[in-house]
Amino acid sequence: MIKSLLMYRSGIPVAVFRVALTVLLALALDACAGASATADNNPRPYDEKANARAAIAAALADNPGRKRILLTFGANWCSDSRALEANYRSAELSPLLEREFKVVHIDVGVMHRNLDLVEEYGNPIDKGIPSVVLLDADGKSLFVNHGALSNAALMKPSAVQRYFERLASDGRVD
Repeated sequence: MIKSLLMYRSGIPVAVFRVALTVLLALALDACAGASATADNNPRPYDEKANARAAIAAALADNPGRKRILLTFGANWCSDSRALEANYRSAELSPLLEREFKVVHIDVGVMHRNLDLVEEYGNPIDKGIPSVVLLDADGKSLFVNHGALSNAALMKPSAVQRYFERLASDGRVD
């Protein structure tokens, strides 16, 4: 009954439907296996349980080199946030970040977490995530990014590198 109903409703013979379903299932299983095999290439740095305000305070307090603080607002569900983090961990960008900044990740969830900090730092997520705010070593806001990194998954690593080189040298990116 179900077989004939499937064939009738979709106009696709049952055998073709079964083959297509098998192929889709195989592709889905392959994608899941690939995702777990490349976990290092798919970082999830945003801790939804973290106290972001305390993390900022800790970065400011434990800063003997008086580095600037780079607040990165994002979420683990966001492919652009994860792509930016993959760039942060790259051999090209990580030395610059380590030399110039103390990085603090702030989870915004589905635009519902840490909104007090979002407002306090000039609403950097108003045009999407990820977004960054640069603070001086005393916690004063120097630069607020509004959406320039919200397409990080589509950006070439060299473009992300140039963005942070400019931020490191000029304290802002126009």
